[in-house]
Amino acid sequence: MQVKLSRRQLLAGTAALAALPMLRPSAARASDERPLRLIVMPLLNGVDHQYFWPGPAGSLVTEPLTGYMDRLTFVRGLDIDGSHDHMAVRSMFTGAPIASYESPDPVVPSIDQVVASHFQATAPTARRSIHLGALPASSLELYQLYGRSTFFFDPAPLDYDANPVTAFDRLFGELGGKPSPPPPTGPEPLDLRDRSREILAQELAELRARAEGSSQIDKLAQHQAALEGMGSGDTPNPTAPASCSDATIASVEALRPELSGNEAGAYRHDLYEPIFDAQIDILARAVVCGMTRVATLQANSADGNALVPVLGGRPHHDTSHGSQPEFALCQQWYASKLARLLAALDVDDPLDPGHTVLDNSCVLWMAECNPNHASNDIVALYAGGLGGRLVTGTTVDVPGATNRHLLRTLCDAAGVSGSDSGHFGEMAISEVRA
Repeated sequence: MQVKLSRRQLLAGTAALAALPMLRPSAARASDERPLRLIVMPLLNGVDHQYFWPGPAGSLVTEPLTGYMDRLTFVRGLDIDGSHDHMAVRSMFTGAPIASYESPDPVVPSIDQVVASHFQATAPTARRSIHLGALPASSLELYQLYGRSTFFFDPAPLDYDANPVTAFDRLFGELGGKPSPPPPTGPEPLDLRDRSREILAQELAELRARAEGSSQIDKLAQHQAALEGMGSGDTPNPTAPASCSDATIASVEALRPELSGNEAGAYRHDLYEPIFDAQIDILARAVVCGMTRVATLQANSADGNALVPVLGGRPHHDTSHGSQPEFALCQQWYASKLARLLAALDVDDPLDPGHTVLDNSCVLWMAECNPNHASNDIVALYAGGLGGRLVTGTTVDVPGATNRHLLRTLCDAAGVSGSDSGHFGEMAISEVRA
């Protein structure tokens, strides 16, 4: 039997994180038939706290989100577990320890892939997950190099589309009978993934040959089923729902003359804002229509200097170490893009009449570090109640908690089993559960 304690009881007599007895969330509820979605976006380089947390005078950074305050939850007091500085981009959504820039990539999946595996096993979609970028590296040559990746399969960085024209044609072109473009170029993330799956499949076969007892056989069968659901990202019959449309998206078509067949063009800094807008519009359509229930969008890289179009243009990373009021305006611009996404999700859910897609979603926006490079007490919020499973419209103070606790909590809220999210640890944050 689970005993629920108050927060005062939880914190009494302990100041160390290791001794913090955070509650495990309750079991998944029977009302979990609603079509849940998870969208993950990093808020790279964080921001000076005085410009982020809500207060009597509001929040400078989140001012564009004012109309959604009843759907936002600020999570204050989180540390990044196992890493710090910009190398924490590889820890923030995986919970993996990354000691230095030279450390190898995580060998565990990020939260998006953990949740996608669960969704695909319970209610498959045409696309297991989609991954988009807006100048996610300073140039095409730096694609996925030097620790710039944020989202991970097991054991490779996830591939993504930085070109919205390519992304649109791949996702929606086939709906109108158009040929799908080839996968994006890069340092073989898909090949690495395929090879890792082959190795795992061979190991599972060897284990099955030596398995003794029905419990071992059943557990290996579960692992095999999970492995089969983690392949290219699509179902065996990738048929999009009838509500999905191949109609053009204005923000994408405006870029087609420049970016069609031009992958390097997607890294032009002067196109940063229109690319960002187009990727948001693509993501929103795919999520709203039910083509996928998991999506990520990485704008910029932790050490990137994409020109943020405020104050005549400010290089992202350099400004983060300069004037903090100016950098807060840069991050406010990113918040305006988040607001664009939330507006596109705040529509009737075609898969769940009576609720909005935003109601059924969790949109996680979290930093890897603060402008001073420290990765303790980072800024974070999420939007949407994940089908009523998460509290909204508040600030939750969780001093001593970590990103791993939040990731585990969101997995539990999405219905993921503890065994599948075990690399995030066993403890979760009861205060964010509805």
